[in-house]
Amino acid sequence: MKKKQLHVNRWLPEREKLVRETFIVPEEPGATVLQALLYIYEETDSTLAFRYSCRYLRCGLCGLQARGKPQLACRTKLAGVNEIAPLPRLPLLRDLVVDRAAYFSTIQGLSLYPVGPAAEPPVILREDPLHRNLMACLECLCCVASCPAYCFGEPCFAGPYLFIKLGQLHLDPRDMADRKGQAQEWGIKRCRGCEKCVCPNGVRLKETIILLSP
Repeated sequence: MKKKQLHVNRWLPEREKLVRETFIVPEEPGATVLQALLYIYEETDSTLAFRYSCRYLRCGLCGLQARGKPQLACRTKLAGVNEIAPLPRLPLLRDLVVDRAAYFSTIQGLSLYPVGPAAEPPVILREDPLHRNLMACLECLCCVASCPAYCFGEPCFAGPYLFIKLGQLHLDPRDMADRKGQAQEWGIKRCRGCEKCVCPNGVRLKETIILLSP
């Protein structure tokens, strides 16, 4: 069986630094980075911390940095990947695990759900194609990790993920809140002309920014 070296940058909270470790992993045809991580955990080092939830219908948890950009470990082929690291620009807990709760706490209180009086749905519901696309968001936070303007802890700018949520609601006929106004309050002007955020699931970020911009 063909094998390769995989360098893993692990965040060690007790030392407050990333430490690069090298593991030998099998490189079978079509193998993914997630399979390599599972191999390391099961065969080499059971202390390696990473997230995934493919079998529990909670996709989007295995985001990490590979080939120089945020990607999903379960979809990223191991071939050509020599080094991985936790998602950048987000607070870290341990090894490859980012503190998702800390990020989501920064946008609490924004009513990210349909706001308005209850009403009977229309007899024929015509969903906007962009809304359908935005609903494919996996909440993996790869878009936030790839945003050069985002810095955790900075008030009033939560990065592209928030604008995806606001875009979903703006296109939801049940929602009566001013989502464009919220987007402006949360710094969407920083995003215009940037186009550097990425989504591994094909969410159309550029169109969302245009949609919510004044």
